[in-house]
Amino acid sequence: MLDTLTLDHWRECLGQDFRVRLGQEAGLDLKLTSVTPLGADGGYRRQPYSLLFAGPLTPLLPQAIYPLRSESLGELEIFLVPLGPQGQTMRYEAIFT
Repeated sequence: MLDTLTLDHWRECLGQDFRVRLGQEAGLDLKLTSVTPLGADGGYRRQPYSLLFAGPLTPLLPQAIYPLRSESLGELEIFLVPLGPQGQTMRYEAIFT
């Protein structure tokens, strides 16, 4: 499913919470805060883009693939990279090419 999602799909989810499953019972919520196009639209493939998520400062999620669930997109496995704190939140980025 990830290969069919475009900028427009994600823009519709701006401000929504995505639940990250960390184990059988544990999890945390990340809010989608930014959807940014990267480079020019190639025409034959989707345009590359970046997603930024904000979550709690702890626990810090190391760079890895995580299952994220949202009401509108269902469950997706996304590679997240921690970017560091901003105010009282930790920022995470996912890049799609």
